[in-house]
This record gives sequence, C-alpha cells and structure tokens, in this order.
Amino acid sequence: MRFTPSTLFTIFVVGVAAYAVYGAKEWPLGAGLFPWFVGIPVLIMALVQLMMDAYASMKPRGAAATDTGDLQVDWTMSTAEVAKRALTFAAWLMALFFGIILFGFFVTIPLFTLLYLKFQAQESWTMSIGLTAGMVIFFVGLFDQILHVHWPEPVVEAPEQALKAVMPWLG
Repeated sequence: MRFTPSTLFTIFVVGVAAYAVYGAKEWPLGAGLFPWFVGIPVLIMALVQLMMDAYASMKPRGAAATDTGDLQVDWTMSTAEVAKRALTFAAWLMALFFGIILFGFFVTIPLFTLLYLKFQAQESWTMSIGLTAGMVIFFVGLFDQILHVHWPEPVVEAPEQALKAVMPWLG
C-alpha cells in the first residue's frame, strides 16, 4: 500500500474518530451521545475509505480517475472540463442552499438527495430512492426526534406544511 497524503489523512481521521468513541465510553449517557452519533459513523466511513485507498494503491500509477458524480478530476483532463465540472458542482450546492432557505430542510434535503443521486451521480432509481429513504430516516430520527434541532422557518411555508400534515411527527 502506497501512503499518499490522502491515505495519511484518512488514517488521521480513523485515529481521531476512534479516540472520540473510546474516550466517550465512560461519559454519562447525555454527554456521550454526540461523540457516539458522530464518531461511530465517521469511524466506519473512514475505515471504508482506508480500504478503498488500499485497493486503489494496488492499481498502476497514472490510471485515469473514475467518474463518481462529484468533482473528481485527473491530470489528463482539459481545463475546460475541470471548469465545467466545478461549475456543475457549485450549481448543485447553490440549489441546495437556496432550496433550504426557500422551502426548508424537510422538503429540500430529501429532494436534493434524490435528484443528485439520480441525475448527477447517475444512480438507478432503486438506489437513489433507497439511499434517500435511509438518509431521511437518519436525518429526521437523529436531528429532529433525538436532538430536537430548531429548524429555521422557510420563506415559502406551504410545501413544508403539507409535508408535516402527511407526516405529523416532523418538527
């Protein structure tokens, strides 16, 4: 396995997440929830990333990057293609930002996730809907039901009010 700066950073994240999870094991339940809810998923994802880095390091150097739907580039791409991908990525982020302001979190986050997975990452409808459903369960379960986050009011309240009428357990 070649140790690139990316791999070293991933090892650092694994260490920090493991320390946070291990360090919080003796804490009272209320104090330990945050390190566990954040640390355990980060630790799992960082370990998966470390395995992916190890697998990628077995490929010959100079192999072209695969398209993952985000802003991944390699040295063989033209500047115009990199700029096009960067603008596309920025447009998605701006759509997320303004969607949250206009329509609120409960409407925008699932809609953005579904549309991004289907049209930008080019996943199948089954994968897009499944991942979106899992994200909604996690998002609502953790941030709304467990942590009771106060959500700002959207500018256009009708879509969020309609969603809350169908799902009364939301904020």
